[in-house]
Amino acid sequence: MNGALPRLLLSGLAGLFFITSAAPLALPAAFQRAAALTAEQKYAEAADLLDEAARRLPYESHALILAGSADISAGRFEVAVGRLRRAAALSGWTPSLHIAVGDALQGQGDLANAITEWEQALAEWPDTNVPDALLARLADAYESVGRLADASALLNRRLQSGAADPLVLYRQALLLAATNPAEATGSLAAVAELSTDYAPNAQALLNAIQTGLNAGDPAYLYGLVGFQLVQMQEWALAEKALTQAVGLNNQYADAYAYLGLALDSQGKNGQPAYESAIQVAPNSPLAQFLYGLHFRRLGQSAQALPYLLAAQKLDVKNPAIAAELGGAYAAQNDLPNAEIWFTQAVTLAPQDPQFWLLLARFHVDHEWKVGELGLPAARQAAGLNPGSALAADALGYALVITGDLVNGQKKLEEALGLDPNLAAAYYHLGQLYFIQGKTTEAANAFNHTLSLDPQGPYGKLAIQALAQNAP
Repeated sequence: MNGALPRLLLSGLAGLFFITSAAPLALPAAFQRAAALTAEQKYAEAADLLDEAARRLPYESHALILAGSADISAGRFEVAVGRLRRAAALSGWTPSLHIAVGDALQGQGDLANAITEWEQALAEWPDTNVPDALLARLADAYESVGRLADASALLNRRLQSGAADPLVLYRQALLLAATNPAEATGSLAAVAELSTDYAPNAQALLNAIQTGLNAGDPAYLYGLVGFQLVQMQEWALAEKALTQAVGLNNQYADAYAYLGLALDSQGKNGQPAYESAIQVAPNSPLAQFLYGLHFRRLGQSAQALPYLLAAQKLDVKNPAIAAELGGAYAAQNDLPNAEIWFTQAVTLAPQDPQFWLLLARFHVDHEWKVGELGLPAARQAAGLNPGSALAADALGYALVITGDLVNGQKKLEEALGLDPNLAAAYYHLGQLYFIQGKTTEAANAFNHTLSLDPQGPYGKLAIQALAQNAP
């Protein structure tokens, strides 16, 4: 569970001006100005001003603590670590300083040493009334590095201390489900009864556990839990449960296949798990399909094709496999075969808008047979899902390509009304403006595309368009 970078426990930077030792009487204007800059969220300026004050008060740590805290808020984590450690050298370490240094280290991406600092803060806390925010930091960090037992212990401690956030109970229930499903039923049932966004997932996981318990097969129990966690995109917890499943039954092909997916989704290598799945069950369409997706995710569509084709032969009526085959052929610029498989997907699922959208975007993106096939597919996608910004965008650009600029612009603007951050729609609007000779508007649209999708496909297309259309 990774949220935004947590700040100091001390109720925000502004509060530090009052809860640390009283500000030195010298340099009052500097402290007042720093407080004003902080209120304006000009954290870097505040930090530098406070550091200058600290240099004029070489035996006082107060200004350095404030400067380091402002650096954290400014995202200047390396500088923050240095200033906070200088403060500790002057006045000694405190739990709050350990927490602040841990926050800065986390900001640098050094979670291991951040955990060390937070653990030190917890060990040195002067009484048993430990702030919940510190426990939350450590629980999140432990879960991130796979220390699930430690994370669970801290979540229990938070609950016993009266933490009222339903998320705490939910995370504790998920950790238990992944590691000891039978013990998780009570917590999951409690979450399922709450009127929160977590209730549906808790109920689904509870149902999976009850099914597994009724079957009396521990491997199957962990496999069902792992599959449900995959559905929830709780990849690390899914990995834990599925690893348990294959450890209990090394012939459990589906568990191996989903384990590969969980590993891939964390940036790990799922290939050995997929290979185990196919070795155990070569006729499993799931194993073949997910192994094909593994190569597609790596951008290796040629390597994906044998597995996707094998999956399709084993499950000929599955539209998702057909669509993925279309994508694999399209990635190799084999447009005729891509068309065959995208068309097969909509034939198998004629009422599913996602497959019509894939067919439409294939024709529109390649500007191939747009009038003949792309435009009708886009109309189908938009008609079946009128609230889809992607469908409106595909239809809008199909209209532009086929010469209906007026209605094309209306649809592209409709897409942006549905999703103001849709990079594809801004790119297509830029192309429309360029066709209309509105070079300034086109450049603005391409620049906005780039800001929304700097590393993605539309950002790259926007860079090319800006270069081609430069004066």
